[in-house]
Amino acid sequence: MVLTKSASSLHTLPEEILCYLFSFLRAPSILSCTSTCRYLRKVLDNSSTLQYAIELEAQKMVEVAAPDAITSPAERLEILRNQMCSWRAFKPTIVDQFLQPGGEVSMSFGHLSTWDDYPQIAQIRALDSGSSESQSYRRWNAASYPMPKDTPFRVHSVCMDPSQDLFAFVILEPNHMAEISCRIYLETLSTSEPHPLAASEILTSFKPHISANCHIDETKIKLNIWGDRIVLSNFCDEYSHCPARIQIWNWQEKQDFKCIYREQEPYDKMDDCCIVNRDHLIVSSRMSGRLPCRLSIFSFSDLGKPPVRIAECVLPFQPEATFLRHSSFVTISPDIRRSMTSQDIRFYPDAENQLIALNVDGPPSLVFIIDTYKLLAACQSGIHTEGQSHVLPWKEWGPNCSRCIVDPVPNNLFVLRLDVAGGRAIHATPNDDDCTSYSLRTYDFNKYRISRAAASKDFRGSIITEPSTVKHRQLNEDIITSLPYMVVVDEDSIETATNMIDVTFDDENILIIKSSERDENEFVIDVAKPSSRSMAA
Repeated sequence: MVLTKSASSLHTLPEEILCYLFSFLRAPSILSCTSTCRYLRKVLDNSSTLQYAIELEAQKMVEVAAPDAITSPAERLEILRNQMCSWRAFKPTIVDQFLQPGGEVSMSFGHLSTWDDYPQIAQIRALDSGSSESQSYRRWNAASYPMPKDTPFRVHSVCMDPSQDLFAFVILEPNHMAEISCRIYLETLSTSEPHPLAASEILTSFKPHISANCHIDETKIKLNIWGDRIVLSNFCDEYSHCPARIQIWNWQEKQDFKCIYREQEPYDKMDDCCIVNRDHLIVSSRMSGRLPCRLSIFSFSDLGKPPVRIAECVLPFQPEATFLRHSSFVTISPDIRRSMTSQDIRFYPDAENQLIALNVDGPPSLVFIIDTYKLLAACQSGIHTEGQSHVLPWKEWGPNCSRCIVDPVPNNLFVLRLDVAGGRAIHATPNDDDCTSYSLRTYDFNKYRISRAAASKDFRGSIITEPSTVKHRQLNEDIITSLPYMVVVDEDSIETATNMIDVTFDDENILIIKSSERDENEFVIDVAKPSSRSMAA
């Protein structure tokens, strides 16, 4: 085709048209196009909409806003960059403190929940409620739940997803065939009514969930929500012959569950599991004898079909026990969006680009921070027999996909617990052997945010790009990991006369959880913002 003088080119198009065309491209393509000439670069410099789209993708975040949101792209860009700068500065400022009953603690979408198994009570708080007393969002008591008369039941696990206004709890009931049936009840978090998006009010296991030879007290039940998936796991104690099982439902569709994992030899015990990238399951298992622990990777994009074990990733040693920490999926329901104000705008990590933390008990205790995007890419690469899972030795996946953090004080008073959310991680490290003083550390594994920190003159943290070496008592050789990250240590210490229980966080709040001096069954929880900059924003 021969171009004539009247033929149009990109340079002849108005900026509004070019911005519209560029909006269909991914961020790398936009940057490639606008780097070809000054005119296209000017289009990018003048468009806050394009800059916002690039920033959102580079930080691997998604926005949550009301349908009638009035904030402009320029305002959203400023909020997103301020959030990044507040974490980069990292000077946690405590904005609230309250007492909370002890038990299992979880945090999601600006809400904190605790589940105390023995009184069978769950409490949920909205952390940004605006009240200095952090009024309880809901207090749920299993004893007050309406059940058929003379029906023996006990709630074994609860979970919530405030982004979907979803509250779920699981009950095990012995039936007339001496088998144990499982029921998962679904309701709204705000009103305790049946959830409008649920295909059924109750999810039921139609096959024996636990062997009749295994006592309920010997079984640990764990319920998790990941978007439209509900995962029920059961683990038996070390001496039980009952194999661990995982069942998954799509709670928004009428569909029977699929037991996609069951312990098999030579595996010894399944420790934990989590869902990543919405359609992949990661299972952490310890093997029999002195064989190394493995992470089994399953793909289950369609629950109506059998799952596929795509890889088994071998760890470099056999730990005493492991557990996984992971980011929650933020799947905003229409009702939640409508309840947001027109000025409200929030940002949460993209579910396809997240970290998991494999915590390993010690001493010394270790944490492997794993990039799930790189992990899945490593599992799907290479040559292996069709129909068989791909066994990946540690050296083929571990060094490039992970970074190992070691316990700074290897004693019995402190066990390293590290939490992750999106591309960030955080934990509290003791400053002395008596564990009475702690410092908060934040890690960021996002490449774009690392490059911005490197270009910032006021960045006071460290950027680690070289491989690190960790020695472990079980190994003759060192553990080498090389996932790049930056770390910032809070200059102020946390002084406490009681035990530091844990630290958890999302992109807006940090929760510092300590035991109470007056009641061993109670937690003291400090709510902190990443820095004073985030409070101003």
